[in-house]
Amino acid sequence: MRKRPALVYFFTLLLLPALVFAQEGGKRPKIGLTLSGGGAKGLAHIGILQALDSAGLKVDYITGTSMGSIIGSLYAMGYSGDTIEKMARQMDWDNLFSNQPVLTDISFEEKREYNKYLIEIPFEYGKPKLASGVIAGEQLWLELARLCWPVNGVKDFSQFDIPFKCIATDVTTGEVVTLDTGDIVTAIRASMAIPSVFTAVKIGDKKLVDGGVVRNFPVITAKEMGADLVIGSNVSGGLRKAEQLVTPLDIIYQLGFYKDADDFKQAKKLTDIYIQHHLDNYSAASFGSVDSLLDIGKKKGAELYPVFKQMADSLNALYPPETPFRKNRLPFTPDIELTDIKVTGLVHSDESFFLGRLGLLKGGCYTPTDIKEAVLNVFGTRFYKMITYQLEPKGDGKSVMDISVEENPLTYVKFALQYNSFTNASAIMNITQRNFVVPNSRAFVSVAIGENPRVLAEFFKYLGPKRNFGFGLGGYFEDNALTLYKDYKRQMEYHLKYLSGDIRFQYTLNSMMAVGIGSRYEFLNINPRYESVEVLRGNGNQMNSYVYVGINSLDRKVYPRRGVDFQLESGWVYRQQEGYRLYKDGVEVLPEDYNYNFNNYQRTLMQMKYNIPFNYNGTLQVQLGGAANFSHRQGPVNAFLLGGLNNVIRNQLPIVGIREAEITTSSAATIQLSYQYEFMRNTYAIPRAGVALYDFLGDVSAKYKYMSGYGLTGGYSSFLGPIEASVMYCDQDGRLRMYVNIGFNF
Repeated sequence: MRKRPALVYFFTLLLLPALVFAQEGGKRPKIGLTLSGGGAKGLAHIGILQALDSAGLKVDYITGTSMGSIIGSLYAMGYSGDTIEKMARQMDWDNLFSNQPVLTDISFEEKREYNKYLIEIPFEYGKPKLASGVIAGEQLWLELARLCWPVNGVKDFSQFDIPFKCIATDVTTGEVVTLDTGDIVTAIRASMAIPSVFTAVKIGDKKLVDGGVVRNFPVITAKEMGADLVIGSNVSGGLRKAEQLVTPLDIIYQLGFYKDADDFKQAKKLTDIYIQHHLDNYSAASFGSVDSLLDIGKKKGAELYPVFKQMADSLNALYPPETPFRKNRLPFTPDIELTDIKVTGLVHSDESFFLGRLGLLKGGCYTPTDIKEAVLNVFGTRFYKMITYQLEPKGDGKSVMDISVEENPLTYVKFALQYNSFTNASAIMNITQRNFVVPNSRAFVSVAIGENPRVLAEFFKYLGPKRNFGFGLGGYFEDNALTLYKDYKRQMEYHLKYLSGDIRFQYTLNSMMAVGIGSRYEFLNINPRYESVEVLRGNGNQMNSYVYVGINSLDRKVYPRRGVDFQLESGWVYRQQEGYRLYKDGVEVLPEDYNYNFNNYQRTLMQMKYNIPFNYNGTLQVQLGGAANFSHRQGPVNAFLLGGLNNVIRNQLPIVGIREAEITTSSAATIQLSYQYEFMRNTYAIPRAGVALYDFLGDVSAKYKYMSGYGLTGGYSSFLGPIEASVMYCDQDGRLRMYVNIGFNF
């Protein structure tokens, strides 16, 4: 209890000479606020802003670097400390500082292949292309643009509610660059472009990176702006000791910030109220500790509140303010009417494609959220690496939208590794080519090399004025060892090959939903691996015309916390050209004598996973499946295969408790409940329970009509994809089964 009065007394004595001097000059002393860089640790600055607001202390100038530039600029625009705290707690920081957009922002047709490979190598004109940093930062840029909407059109940062400057580094000369004019979002993004982590930002003829390299604590800049007294909030602990260099980001900070160490010595001497946040247990990458960092900052702000209150009361007594102090100073900003939309930087894609996906119209009025969603609709096609925009005011609430585009390379070569208890080990290679043969298209070929090889090829061409129609061609091949069971006991092992060619037309309602029609040519070959009492062998081909509906609103590909994945396909199988032979005790018999009939039939398959978040660590998943081959009498040919935890084979309905194809049927309905609990970061425990009803149409496996199973999965989200080991139990035979999956399924 003695420390706080002593602190107040100390700072009052410290400020008295300046106050007296200012009183003699007849002018109120100007207060500067400096916020240092420090990555995630910079969130602790917010507590200082809240203390300033509570004390009613008016700040006249703000300077910041890196994370300090983000928080400082928002405060300078007019956001209160409380508002900034609320936004900080709600933001998905992992997404903002990720090199990949969230799954919800990816176009529907891109979701399946998105972010499922271990290595992705871009090629430009036949040569690998490397970027100046790992993270381009599209998500961060768009979020900053939304937050900075209130100062849209203000190109002089001294015209903010509080004059503001931020610091960047000229990567060519290593010199300090002070940013105080231009586009505020670009300036902030340059100030925090950590070398080799974020891509450098070009402003004029300069390429800029993080200002912390040369001036992480820009008190000198605040003095140059005219500050008589400077309050400096520093979250950086200076150069770190060897044992504190844990993450790659820590090491990069250390290597790049040697020059700043000398600048800091002078800056600290010029600081009138120096605030050091002790955050040794946190790193620049500690965005998983947002709540803790904010709470630490609030605690430090509470300690400083008496100092700020004393200053505010003293200054108000000496220099009565013309207007009362306001925490929320944000100006009202109406919707923007776009008079024109200009796009620069397009090389491989054309402007009609870009504007069609953008969906904004000249003469339309839009909010910042409208514009953000429109840009994401273009970005989700994966044609573009970075899309930024500026709104040039033309008066009367009208603006011209200038969009700058950096395209992704047209060619990517991708690699992954995968292991599954059913498919065994595979090495997967993918080649993706955009603008293949015709513009505004995407084609890829994926090959899984292993004991059970697979090949997937797809071509997709965007059509329509808004590019929400599409034309697709596809091909697929899989080669599997398929075991058939009777009463959950192995009866027969087949070698099953499946080849298909597909053509479809699709209408995309939004990034999460699409509908379409298509036709598929299918070829099947089935041969026994050894002889048995009853053997079906041979091959056949057929046509399958269908309609489909797809919904994917999952928030992430691995261990989603919320959203639905719904896939429905229903159609007609016809023109069957069968060449199957049935053998009974080694003697060929007529298939129709044993209830095999290769007639035309209707077919429907539906699968849905619905994720409901319970809390930050827990998610309930409801998994439903339904399948029916109407008038189907073909044995294992075209039958649905129940079992397993992942989709790894054609016509599969996953259900806990049994392995793939332990039940072969022409009709089934399944329900499975799972609870996904993250007990450590990226580490999960997932109990499951499921029930299946089957053989209610036709007669493929008549004895059992019902099965129930349970399981427990331990999983880890790794750079390879999910790493999972499961133990399962089936009520009907009382046996335990093990199941292993590593990496993304083909």
